[in-house]
Amino acid sequence: MGKNKLSKTVSPLELVTSEIVGPSSSHTAGVMRIGRTIAQHIHPVGTVKILLYNSLADTGDAHMTKSALVAGLLGWDDSDPRIPFSFRYAEDAGLQIKWSHKRDETVHPNTLLATLQDAHGTLHVYKGVSLGGGRFKVTQLHNHPTEAP
Repeated sequence: MGKNKLSKTVSPLELVTSEIVGPSSSHTAGVMRIGRTIAQHIHPVGTVKILLYNSLADTGDAHMTKSALVAGLLGWDDSDPRIPFSFRYAEDAGLQIKWSHKRDETVHPNTLLATLQDAHGTLHVYKGVSLGGGRFKVTQLHNHPTEAP
């Protein structure tokens, strides 16, 4: 199946005027926007598997990367004050997040893979890259029906 590119570029005006919860545009804002872009295409249910690569894996907790990604999957805005508590809200929404980390110098340092299932049992895999300054790219790698667990 062909790759489906889902991207958004943030204008300089948006970047300097936006309020971002978290210390890093690459590890917080870009990652949150990746999650939100994915959530705009599917409504995840059940277990969400996230693989963080390289720099994202190294700073995932300290830079609020994980909280920001989960907040994005919940569809929240960059300035939402609930971001630090997104895990609690995800659990309340029935989402279980399973994290893994990998070092792979052949991929961009701020890369993640998200594997999610929708309510119809279709498995979706997205690759997200946070490019800095809140900019990002999301590519849908594939989707296919699965048997419901």
